Amino acid sequence: MGFNLLARPYHFLEKVVFANRLQRARCAHMEIFLEAEQILLLGEGDGRFLEALLKQGCRAEIICYDLSTAMLDLARKRVAGKADKVHFLNGDIHQLSLPLEFQPDVIGAHFFLDCFRENELVDISRRIQGVSRPGCKMVVTDFQLPSGSWFVRSGGRVLICLMLLFFRIFAGITARKVTDWHGLLTDQGWQCRKKSMSDQGLIGSWVMERPVTKGLDRCHPVATI
Repeated sequence: MGFNLLARPYHFLEKVVFANRLQRARCAHMEIFLEAEQILLLGEGDGRFLEALLKQGCRAEIICYDLSTAMLDLARKRVAGKADKVHFLNGDIHQLSLPLEFQPDVIGAHFFLDCFRENELVDISRRIQGVSRPGCKMVVTDFQLPSGSWFVRSGGRVLICLMLLFFRIFAGITARKVTDWHGLLTDQGWQCRKKSMSDQGLIGSWVMERPVTKGLDRCHPVATI
């Protein structure tokens, strides 16, 4: 199903529930992206982070990789005329493939990994490691169960459950609970270098660094841009 149905109302829905807090979380580690040579944005959506990145003067080569053609169209239109080094690739993360000459040193996964079950994330993280450079940094922005009082924890749990249910119905995501993506990445050698938290721990952004070891074979077929 994907996010085609939600592409146009997505920004409005996000603003109603969270105002500008999710966009602030996406941009929490902007300096990591500005230092990059090649950037892979997974599930970039309607292009608001991409637009903010370009406004900051980013000169890296960028690939936006998304299953939703409607989201890619919105992102392309949003940055039209100011994205000469940006490419848009439609594809399924389960068959992630990139051009041979593109090996990202920074990856953005904003509110993306929480769409999948843990068994899927094992394969996804291996695929990400297989197309990225040793030492690549991945900025993961996502929800987690908040800390604090019983009321705060309960409210956060209810909100996350409602969001997962909504996106299962209207976008077909497979996740049914908050997945431990951090633990899965850590088990594969990724290390957390820094993090930024907000909303009493409900929203977070982590900078994860890939181990400096020989990666997996690149996924095939190789994409063209």
